[in-house]
Formats: sequence, C-alpha cells, structure tokens
Amino acid sequence: MEKILHTDELGRKYSAFSNGEAVIIIGPPEGLFDYLHLPEPFATRLHNILFDRGIFDYKTASRGQALVGALQEALLLDAQKLLEAFLRNEQGGTND
Repeated sequence: MEKILHTDELGRKYSAFSNGEAVIIIGPPEGLFDYLHLPEPFATRLHNILFDRGIFDYKTASRGQALVGALQEALLLDAQKLLEAFLRNEQGGTND
C-alpha cells in the first residue's frame, strides 16, 4: 500500500492508503461535519484546515488549542470575506 493524498468531489483532502484499487482513509474522518450541518464551503474549508494541521483523531484534536486554532483560521477567512463585502458595498459595488 502506498500513502497518498486523496481529494473527494467536494475538494476535501484526505491522507489515505491506496493499493491502486481501493482507498483507505487515514484522516480527517469522512463525514466528520455531517451531523453538525455546517454550510458549504465552510465545512470543506474547515476539513482542509484539519488536514493541513494533521488533526485526524480525538487525541490530536484534544491536544492544547488545536481545534480552537483550526476554527479561528476558518473563521478568519470568513471575516476577511465579510470585510471585503463591506468595502465593495461602500464603494457602490454589488455583493454578488
């Protein structure tokens, strides 16, 4: 088995093993955000931040401020988009 980067149809990145026929996900866990009902693209962005930070399991997620940092990073991106929307609005642009 070879360790690979697997990307699903939503653009979510996974560390995985593949033998050429099957892909076995290492992490982050598939469906982790499904029961939280987070909107797209926020859920995919947060998933990929967990991937980039190597947060694949409970042990890693519960270490220090790992999840808080990941959430802050994801929300910072949303705050930047909101700030840009304010600027466009004040300059007379549209927000579409």
